[in-house]
Amino acid sequence: MQLSNTAYVVLGAVERRPRSGYDIKQFADKDIRLFWAVGFAQLYPELKQMVEAGLIEAEDASTGGRKRTLYRITDLGLEALADWVSDPDTPPQELRDELLVRLFFSDVADESTRIQLAARGAERHRAARAAMYREKESSAVPATSWGSMHREVFDLGVAYHTFMSDWFDGLVERLNASEEEAR
Repeated sequence: MQLSNTAYVVLGAVERRPRSGYDIKQFADKDIRLFWAVGFAQLYPELKQMVEAGLIEAEDASTGGRKRTLYRITDLGLEALADWVSDPDTPPQELRDELLVRLFFSDVADESTRIQLAARGAERHRAARAAMYREKESSAVPATSWGSMHREVFDLGVAYHTFMSDWFDGLVERLNASEEEAR
């Protein structure tokens, strides 16, 4: 079975502890959203296929009238995750950002529009960085129990959003200076 990247996210999510589908989605939204998104529509079919392939096990953990299934990694799943992590053949990823596309083509707009776009970009990245810190502080899993690579990738996220907000702030300054020169 050829696994998708989402399947590997599932394996990574259940590697440390069993989780429900909802828990896996929450993990993805809080812990890896900076670099990978997982939707419910793709998650549940993936879970079913992974159980059938023997990569994870499903355990009924229903309480009262609430149906709940916990998934845990199997030895086969752990082996697949380790093989995937160890594979050096990772294709380069492209950056997809609609705001940057708008900026790229913004010469058709007036200077104030470009300044507003850049200011919006700076604010967006400052807000994302602040959200990362809030999530870290409010997480049910204390940051002290993170693996070293969890901390490293979190630090990358903070550095990325810091760099981007600084870059957008600098762009606002350059555009404002350009507008002043034009007067």
